[in-house]
Amino acid sequence: MASKRLIVNADDFGRTSGINRGIVDAHRRGIVTSATLMVAYEPAAEAIALAGENPGLGVGLHLAFTGGPPVLPPERLPSLVDGAGRLPAKPEGLGRAKPAEVLAEARAQLARFRELAKGDPTHFDSHHHSHRTPAVLEAVLTLAWETGLPVRSASKDMHQRLQREGIPTTDAFIEDFYDQQVLLESLLAIVDGIAPGTTELMCHPAVVDDELRRSSGYSDMRTRELELLTHREVRQAVQAMGIRLIHFGELGAS
Repeated sequence: MASKRLIVNADDFGRTSGINRGIVDAHRRGIVTSATLMVAYEPAAEAIALAGENPGLGVGLHLAFTGGPPVLPPERLPSLVDGAGRLPAKPEGLGRAKPAEVLAEARAQLARFRELAKGDPTHFDSHHHSHRTPAVLEAVLTLAWETGLPVRSASKDMHQRLQREGIPTTDAFIEDFYDQQVLLESLLAIVDGIAPGTTELMCHPAVVDDELRRSSGYSDMRTRELELLTHREVRQAVQAMGIRLIHFGELGAS
């Protein structure tokens, strides 16, 4: 029988210092094994320093085309930014994005990651699942082709495309541990239902700070995520189910 492997990935690493502290705490005391870095924010350097102190935490690239500043100068991205030089709030605002500009920004974010981390990310995913939109997906696939790195499989169609292209990914992706489903019974049910193969569970733990409250519509619930991801019953359930916790850097290992 195939083994059960679980990647618990915390999004938004590097966005605020409170998020950084929460993710590292959820890794040290809980079941978080992986995080994805947002490179356009000042606390990204702090996040990389913390990751260096916690070598068991895999760090991927959280490609951001929404909700904040780009890495490239805004004048190079006229189809992506508004009059203030900021990316759209949500993926619905990417309808007029030119593929060449999306790819240029994706490459710039990868270059910034390499500059900060002195190496490659473990994998790629995207803020607000913007790689569910065609232009962003093509850019992410291009980075995957060029690097050989895995990509988060954020939908059934995307999973089939990644498989066709020979791009590494997980067998399943769970995004249900969010908002009103941040409950102990919900997380225990997720753990109980992990199937053989490799599954990714997305999460957003944080020590909520003023910057997060100011800039995000999803803030206070992150404290509850942190509580549950480090909960004794959850850790015991993972062990009892024979689940091996890994990060994306171990995806190809047996």
